[in-house]
Amino acid sequence: MILASILATILSLTADFTQTKHTVMMSEPQVSVGKLTFRSPDYICWAYTSPKKITWEMKDGKANVNPQIQQLLRMIVSSISAESFKESKDFEVQQTGSVYTLTPKKSEYKRVFRSVRITIDSRTRIAKRVEMTEKNGDITIIEFTNVVTR
Repeated sequence: MILASILATILSLTADFTQTKHTVMMSEPQVSVGKLTFRSPDYICWAYTSPKKITWEMKDGKANVNPQIQQLLRMIVSSISAESFKESKDFEVQQTGSVYTLTPKKSEYKRVFRSVRITIDSRTRIAKRVEMTEKNGDITIIEFTNVVTR
């Protein structure tokens, strides 16, 4: 899926994010912060600034990361506008108000995720929170702030 078609009305987007991962193996959540940059048609930069500096980039459908992380990057950027999932072949979508619950249909997503919940800001129509429940029970919550689009 080409990101340009998903985010056709957004030329660029930057946002700060806080990622909190609750794992069944650890009593305390792992918290990371960073910055997301998207530029149309197909550039994504997911940069962690704390606790470690790690940057993942994808341009023209190619990433400097393994295929699972590349798939995750596409899904996260697609979730910026949950509208992109309404006609998805990859997920069953249920909408309750501003919350979209995605249940995987395809095996590559089913292997990793039980569900993905996307909460949309009613004013901007852009995701403000993405909650991914993994098959093993781990939960990753990504909250976006300081979102700027052009």
